[in-house]
Amino acid sequence: MEYKTVKYHIPQQGIYLYARTNEGKTEMIVLNSTDQEQTLPSEHYNALTNGRKTGTEIASGKQVDFTRNLVLPARQSLVIEF
Repeated sequence: MEYKTVKYHIPQQGIYLYARTNEGKTEMIVLNSTDQEQTLPSEHYNALTNGRKTGTEIASGKQVDFTRNLVLPARQSLVIEF
């Protein structure tokens, strides 16, 4: 499977964020590299969601509301598909 990286954001407060697309679907990957829980403001990742309001976290199947800030546990990652 070949992915194309759509956009990569400069890390802020130890949070890395990028998105990749394949066959019309986008995956947004969010990594918290710190030892503390972090909150990522929705304004920071809205450019990657292309106006979509929700996505699905791959690992849990839970819906993610893109209109709200993301809370990231310490040293954790999220992969959200939309």
